[in-house]
Amino acid sequence: MWKQAEEIKAFRYILNIRESKTLKGKYRFLIQLNPDRAQCRRAPESITSTLQSFSPIGFNFTKLTQQEILFDIGNGDTNDIVAINASPLEQSHCLLLTERLKCLPQIMTEYSLRKVIELCLLSNLWSLRAAFNGLCAHASVNHLHWHLYYLKYEMLLEYIDVCSYISGIHLLVDYPAKGFCLKLSDFKNIEDFVSRTFLVVNYLQLRRMAHNVYITRAKSKSNDELYNDIRIYIWARKSLIGVKDTTAFIPGVCELFGHLSIRDENMYNNLTEDDVINVLCNITEEYFLLIKDELKIILKK
Repeated sequence: MWKQAEEIKAFRYILNIRESKTLKGKYRFLIQLNPDRAQCRRAPESITSTLQSFSPIGFNFTKLTQQEILFDIGNGDTNDIVAINASPLEQSHCLLLTERLKCLPQIMTEYSLRKVIELCLLSNLWSLRAAFNGLCAHASVNHLHWHLYYLKYEMLLEYIDVCSYISGIHLLVDYPAKGFCLKLSDFKNIEDFVSRTFLVVNYLQLRRMAHNVYITRAKSKSNDELYNDIRIYIWARKSLIGVKDTTAFIPGVCELFGHLSIRDENMYNNLTEDDVINVLCNITEEYFLLIKDELKIILKK
């Protein structure tokens, strides 16, 4: 269906990743040259607060054309749908829009989290990823949505070692973007997995702290062939206020995961692992250390 939408020119541009490479070094960051995303995408909304209300002025997802809607995952009233992302980052880049007609701001709900996990589990493809940019964390549209796309590259965060923290939650510390990790295999059922994950995210929302969330299929060990688990990564991070610069290296949720979309050819040719490490540390480390002890107290209650 995504390909059919491409054929009828429902996108703002035809996806053309000109080059891809893995940066040399410990973390094997994947970088892709995709200049069309900067040049042809819709102008991002100005985000000034993690509590910013939905605004009917300007673009929002109630204004999608029928060509952009792929299918309904609800009761047929187009409230819960999957739609194309008209400015794609990768193959089959879509948006999961839950309770779309309620016009909720880009503040995660437990319902949307459960729906996106259910969608990930319905797929038998290891390369399906889901991602959430919160307000002041590089969200471009202040209307509740998740990103879904296929990334057919083995990524370090599919199996990287994480440290035990508190029941069902781990710490991602041996990595430049320090954050929290939850594994489906640690839980008896999906409901507990969703509930525990949302407890962490909602803590950040109540603290008015910018954050990003990434969901990926995962392996138990690096040399495993089977992707027999799901991991959710949660990062507290430095806020970005205003309209994001789409021509720069934008450290949104995919970049925190290690998947970098680069708009500028010169940057693509010259970016090093140290450059990426410095950016990721700069936006996450201070906030991770700020909440690590406080969050543990909250989670013990």
